[in-house]
Amino acid sequence: MSIQIADPGQNDSPEPIQSLTARVQGALERMIVGGELTSGARINEKLLSARFGVSRGPIREACRALTQAGLLTAVPNRGMFVRELALKEVLELYDVRAALDDLAGRTLATRITPAQLESLERLVAEMDAAAAQTDLDRYYPLNFNFHDQLLRLAGNQRLITLYGTLVKELHVFRRRGLLEEGSMRVSNEEHRRVVAALAQGDPLRVGSFMRSHVLAAKQRLIGAIEVETAGGGGHHV
Repeated sequence: MSIQIADPGQNDSPEPIQSLTARVQGALERMIVGGELTSGARINEKLLSARFGVSRGPIREACRALTQAGLLTAVPNRGMFVRELALKEVLELYDVRAALDDLAGRTLATRITPAQLESLERLVAEMDAAAAQTDLDRYYPLNFNFHDQLLRLAGNQRLITLYGTLVKELHVFRRRGLLEEGSMRVSNEEHRRVVAALAQGDPLRVGSFMRSHVLAAKQRLIGAIEVETAGGGGHHV
């Protein structure tokens, strides 16, 4: 991923430091979500400074914000690292996410419009194409967009805020649970059931399907970790 972010000290119209920091933070988040920066990876300020075309100040500010968001962790005398979570923590996050998805589904079922349904159906069709080609790099952003739309269309701002904080910690692990053969196809069949229930306007059914989808994703992650552990992996994810 190539990113160039102008430093305030390098042009005639300085960009406010807050704005620059936010852009650096967004770029780092995308690197973590996309798997370019994996769990346990050290944040190299010098390399990022050269890559983004900024001084180290905005990078440090962005890293502090990402630490508060739960994506990075600071290790004294060593620096910043992409956060590693114990399996128990990850599974607890999945359980909380399942409850929030249930609420979002029940809320959305009472207010979704035909145009919004069509948009979700297009995303499911695009994910089908990506899954058929086993293209995780294409599938994952579509999957993220699908779930993001479900939450935003539900229209509960407090729910959106809570959910957004939680899923940031889960990004790397959600992707990891889709690596096993057939996982993308199965995941998208679950998406299809959610959309079909939304078309029927059945709040309890939509909520149940969304909760079940998250818990199934949790099981796919457990399966992926078991495969890795059998091959000599560790205890963190």
